[in-house]
Amino acid sequence: MSLSVNLTSSTMTPFIEEKNIKKLREFEKIAKENKVNRLDEGFLKRFLVGRQYDTIAALRAIQNFESFVHRHRNKWLKLKKSRIELIINSQIVEILENTGLQGQHIVWIRLENWDPQIITADEILEVSGLLCELLYSKSDEVKYIDLIMDLHNFSLKHMYGISPKFARRMVFFISECLPVNLLHVYVIRQPKLFYVVFSLFKPFLEENIRNSIRICGHNYELLKVTIGKDNLPPQLEGTSDKLNPNKWLNLFYDKNIQKYLKLSGYEFY
Repeated sequence: MSLSVNLTSSTMTPFIEEKNIKKLREFEKIAKENKVNRLDEGFLKRFLVGRQYDTIAALRAIQNFESFVHRHRNKWLKLKKSRIELIINSQIVEILENTGLQGQHIVWIRLENWDPQIITADEILEVSGLLCELLYSKSDEVKYIDLIMDLHNFSLKHMYGISPKFARRMVFFISECLPVNLLHVYVIRQPKLFYVVFSLFKPFLEENIRNSIRICGHNYELLKVTIGKDNLPPQLEGTSDKLNPNKWLNLFYDKNIQKYLKLSGYEFY
């Protein structure tokens, strides 16, 4: 029985690959017709893969992304190296080393490491965008992400650092501009103050985003089931290795990666 299943899978793979390549060529034509600015295959493929080869959804996401970057170009694409180092070393935003049980990449946001008097919310979002580019530089296909919102020690200073305008901008970027599908948003270790902040974000959330939110508190069992204990860091009752922010900085300063980032329009000073 298992042999026949394997044979079926192996014979289907070339067909699926051929179908996907055909979709990519179709999307290249659609992107050109719709005046998408960046037409290199890798860039187009990330949106097509992330949107499950739905060319309409992929085009909408890529147009939203390019429009977002254009509107915020002076801040989004012109980043100071010392600020990048500060934010990455602060470990406010982490991309876990291992993917989850569904192949999803895991983004861990740790607000207890954020001092709004030193780093603005917009700077965190801008460096998060850069981290996404670094992730794509080392991974051909990113289909899904899980977002862990860790609100340990979340306080009034954090709440005052998040304006309704920023909340709207962040939600739009995550839900409408990223190439990937958001599987889950896990809210963990949240204080009562969280529900006040959530009321700022909730009006801007699409139904699919609202449906993806899981309020976990201090119970990490759901994370272990969907992400895997072996893929979670010790702080979340996992057994993976301790995270090293230098990994992303080393990647950022790689000469080939710098050339790759320039293709996206980045300028560093």
